[in-house]
Amino acid sequence: MSRRPLTWIAATVLLSGLVHLGAVVGVPRGIMLVVRRATAAFPSRIIHSDVVTASSRLIVRPSPDLLYSLCRFDVSRRPLEVTAAVPDTYFSIAAYASNTDNFYVINDREIDARRVTLVLVREGTPYAPRAGERVVPSPTDEGVVLFRTLITDRARLDRLRALQRQADCRPL
Repeated sequence: MSRRPLTWIAATVLLSGLVHLGAVVGVPRGIMLVVRRATAAFPSRIIHSDVVTASSRLIVRPSPDLLYSLCRFDVSRRPLEVTAAVPDTYFSIAAYASNTDNFYVINDREIDARRVTLVLVREGTPYAPRAGERVVPSPTDEGVVLFRTLITDRARLDRLRALQRQADCRPL
């Protein structure tokens, strides 16, 4: 076998490895960069979206059957309190690290109250929870908290929107 095919094979393997590494490292960073830019005016504040349409794209691949709220967070200096009213339909709160890893999720079946309070802290930061609080350690200083509420009946949409707007994020 001549050197030419071996050179092409080696170059192809090397290029494939570089493309793979670029995708694994670059895509999550790109997603978070887009989120940071879209929410730049609202750090550590919640943004409530309305019913998803074809032009809704703050959330990646949004579902028209869900109401979304999003909170970009930074727990480098202070913990973040996340509160929400729990509707009588599917509801979840998911926290994502700065590399888009999902590090925490809770849904309506795991919450035994009409309200939920989470406190996000930087991993390793001591925090004494108050009654009813769930402490959630974040592996990164920055990230995103995503709230989802299932719209089971469009006739209940106003009630679900009112509950959605009771959700909040604020630094402690």
